[in-house]
This record gives sequence, C-alpha cells and structure tokens, in this order.
Amino acid sequence: MGSSCSKPRSGGRLNCGRRDADGSIVIDTRVKARSSRLAIGPVQNGKLSLCLTAPPVDGEANRQAGKLLAAAFGVAPSRVELLRGRTSREKYFRIRGATRMPAAVHGIDDTP
Repeated sequence: MGSSCSKPRSGGRLNCGRRDADGSIVIDTRVKARSSRLAIGPVQNGKLSLCLTAPPVDGEANRQAGKLLAAAFGVAPSRVELLRGRTSREKYFRIRGATRMPAAVHGIDDTP
C-alpha cells in the first residue's frame, strides 16, 4: 500500500467536500507534513490528500496548506480559511470564490 503522497492513480477521485449556499467550498483534507514533495491529491477515504514540505511547527504546515489550496482553486491565500484541525492531520478548509477545481477533485456536493 503506497503513501498518500504517491502519484495519483486514475479513478481515485471521490467527493471530498461540499458547496455552501454562499458558493464557497468546504473541503475535507488529510495533511502529510514534512513530505519529500509538495503535492495535492489524490482523494482517499473522502479526504483530499495534501503533501507538504513544511514541518507541523508553529502553523507552518497550515500556512503552506492554505497557499497550496489557494493556488489549486485559483484564489488568493486570504480566501482560504482553516475551519477545523489546527493541530490535526485532518483539516477542514473553506475556499471562497474558487475559479477552478483541481484535477484530483470532482463531485463537490452542491447541497448546502
């Protein structure tokens, strides 16, 4: 069984979030800090995998996760908010005004 930061395989896309009434996206993630590479995806067990090179110290990994999601969804980092999981590997982010959807993600639930 490979690590969550291995290269994405085709067919690994699952619903990993929802779209709120205001159009923002709330996405469930699982973070691997101190990874050898910076990467997003695949979705595993309903959570988008984020591989981060930053250590989980003083919020560095959280900041890098926010920047990575901002780039992937085509928004400014200030439009990404960590809702839950500041000290956990499992984190929930709100993304406001997304202009694109990463290839690793599909089927965002439109039910608020």
